Amino acid sequence: MKKIFGLLVLSLAMMLGSCTSVTPDAGEEAVLIHKPWFIGHGGVDEIPVETGLQYTWLSTDYVIVGMLPTKYDEKLDDVTSNDNTLLDFNTQIQLQVKDNKSPVLIRNYGENWYVNVIQEVYRNTVRNYISKFGPFDLMSNREVLDSINIAVKNDMEEHISDLSMKSGELPITVVNVLVGRAIPNEMQKEEMNRTAAATQAKRTEESRKDMLIAKEAAERQRAIADKAYQDELGLSTDQFIQLRAWEIIKEKQGANIDVLFNADGTSKMWNVRR
Repeated sequence: MKKIFGLLVLSLAMMLGSCTSVTPDAGEEAVLIHKPWFIGHGGVDEIPVETGLQYTWLSTDYVIVGMLPTKYDEKLDDVTSNDNTLLDFNTQIQLQVKDNKSPVLIRNYGENWYVNVIQEVYRNTVRNYISKFGPFDLMSNREVLDSINIAVKNDMEEHISDLSMKSGELPITVVNVLVGRAIPNEMQKEEMNRTAAATQAKRTEESRKDMLIAKEAAERQRAIADKAYQDELGLSTDQFIQLRAWEIIKEKQGANIDVLFNADGTSKMWNVRR
């Protein structure tokens, strides 16, 4: 009897010593991968372990899979716009594993499924759509960026659907795609600053030119008006100049004014103080 009891205790100790526990947290599933030492079948267990505690054989591995929407950040450097300008982007794709499908995901695409079948396709897809637009739209046009987000999301959904048909179900949902505004690299920033300075200089020069043209036009128009005034009064040129001189004196009250009536006769220089 003692021998039987001893054997039972020994067997129980061996069983407990050959077990381990799996405890996924909330929002996680554990995928069991059986690797029997002697008998039985190995492979991925089709039933995931949800939140709680489950004991497994010591030879059984497991993979914890997050079931909540997960963000994958991808920084893209030196992406070419439609005019070959090199720009940097911070982008993000948000994915979610379908409920109770974590074993299917691990069996078909492995623990590193994102790197294996999503990452490079996503990066290349974003680069492709960015190359269709100019740098200033990519840096400031929200509508352009939104259109890229929608297009990339649609293409990634199509990619997942194609993989599911060709290589086994890929139980992933594309929740969202976010391509941030373009970030010019240091070389591009310097070029943009030079361009902005040149543009501002050109605008200043054009503004100065416009002012001179406007001033010339105003002077010309005033001369035409003066001539019409002179003709209306029936004055000679000298008489009209004298009239205008007195008008100026009247307008400039409190001023000390030298009036030259005849450039050929300096004796006709009058100084008028009021």
